[in-house]
Amino acid sequence: MRTTKTHFTLTTWFNVVLIVVWAVAVAAFLSIARPRPLLSSAIGAGAGLMAGILQRKSVQSSAAIFAEAKSALEVRRAFKSNRPGKLSIATTWVTGFGLLAVALAQGGNALLGLGAGYVSFMLPREIVGFGAIAEVRDAVPVSATCSEWFVTSLGRAPLWGPDLS
Repeated sequence: MRTTKTHFTLTTWFNVVLIVVWAVAVAAFLSIARPRPLLSSAIGAGAGLMAGILQRKSVQSSAAIFAEAKSALEVRRAFKSNRPGKLSIATTWVTGFGLLAVALAQGGNALLGLGAGYVSFMLPREIVGFGAIAEVRDAVPVSATCSEWFVTSLGRAPLWGPDLS
């Protein structure tokens, strides 16, 4: 039996790659930026932790919907199917605008401050949400075998193979 493919953003390998990329980006921003954008990074990390918890709850409560998602738009629809998912999306937007305001208010290199805050948001969000990926994998529907297809489509078993009636 084969399983149906879910969107690649819901796979373990892709999320591991994202976590590594965000970790490298956090290290790069914090080592390059002068003065260090500690406030933006702290705000981003705290909000990312909260968004990750909401994201995880969203996936756990609607794992079957996520498992059926074949596109990024369907993944977004799955998030919007429940309250934690909607709040996670809202947290991302509010945090982005908040980080922009902090970066502009602090002066200096606002773009580096904004970038540091954003990657500091994404890293904990991905780490906390990572555990829910297994639930999506477990909820992936199994495709029907040829014999099962005959029974459901024709109302009878095929002339060959096991009797499923």
